[in-house]
Amino acid sequence: MAYIIKILIAVSVILLVTELSKKDTKLAALFLALPIMSFTAYTLIWFESKDVEKIARLANENFIYIFPVMPVLPLFSWLLRNGYSYYTSMILVATLMLILFYLLQKIY
Repeated sequence: MAYIIKILIAVSVILLVTELSKKDTKLAALFLALPIMSFTAYTLIWFESKDVEKIARLANENFIYIFPVMPVLPLFSWLLRNGYSYYTSMILVATLMLILFYLLQKIY
């Protein structure tokens, strides 16, 4: 049952963002930027384990992993606006993000 709830939450967020983006991209972006999935995951972990130390570690690591994502989003936008195809842009930013994640692992 817990898996079904987790799947429904994830699907609901994706559907909400894609439908909102049809009407208002700023509102969709705001919703997407909210840590809804993170806080939902923290809550589900708390209900399953009551392990606040695990949640605290996860929240800290989640914060650290935001850093490699930040430069990728404006680059993705720039690539799309400058004539790169969607898939080319996605592959380039995903590759850069993986490199940044790897480098962060070496530092952190």
